Amino acid sequence: MIVIYRISNNSNKKPKLENATKEACFVNFCNYVLTEQDFLIVLADNVDTTLGSFLDSNLPKNCRLFQVSTGSNGASFKLQIELACKLPSNETVFLHEDDYLYREGRPNTDGAKFCNLLVMEGLAKADYISLYDHPDKYLPPSSNGNPLITESGVENTGVFLTSSSHWKYTNSTTCTFAAKVGTVLQDRDVWLKWANGPNDFQAFLELRSKGRFLATPIPGYATHADLGSLSPLFDWSSIRSSSSANTA
Repeated sequence: MIVIYRISNNSNKKPKLENATKEACFVNFCNYVLTEQDFLIVLADNVDTTLGSFLDSNLPKNCRLFQVSTGSNGASFKLQIELACKLPSNETVFLHEDDYLYREGRPNTDGAKFCNLLVMEGLAKADYISLYDHPDKYLPPSSNGNPLITESGVENTGVFLTSSSHWKYTNSTTCTFAAKVGTVLQDRDVWLKWANGPNDFQAFLELRSKGRFLATPIPGYATHADLGSLSPLFDWSSIRSSSSANTA
């Protein structure tokens, strides 16, 4: 798997988990998702000296860091998409933002990590996957939930089982997702069409109308750091922040 991880000092102003700093999220991802067989591309988008020094000290062995200055969230996402489309078409690519936490599963060794295995299991049944179970899928539109959810808080979907988790097909997720490179390349025009913002919700709706399937595990194994958007049924504040990533 190739990961394209974009990180910046900028973020929205919504209240976030105290244990989900940019540094903590990066270390958490390296420790719970990234294996020694994967390759990590880090897009350090206009980072300051402090965050830059942290990255220099915590980059995994199989990693390449690019210092960039795109000017906006949408522009950095466009760069992610363009980079992904240049990779081998049969490779798995994971496009990742800098404000997510993962919970540990077993196994969790340098060579095999539960969340990594989960990504591969999900992609055997779906075109796109995320390990984040977005809480808006359980809120009706009248409560600022997902507009495609019923007023009783139900998403009409399909459920499937892999070796490690139950999953559901869902209508959308954020800009943190995994897919085959060939899939992203075929869908490049859709992603670039909705990249300003970016408007991930409309992008996934258009892809669904073209026959693409997006799946997430239930319950989720990742969460967005915004306090109002935490993946349900787990205490994400209980995740301890490690001081450094395993860079061996």
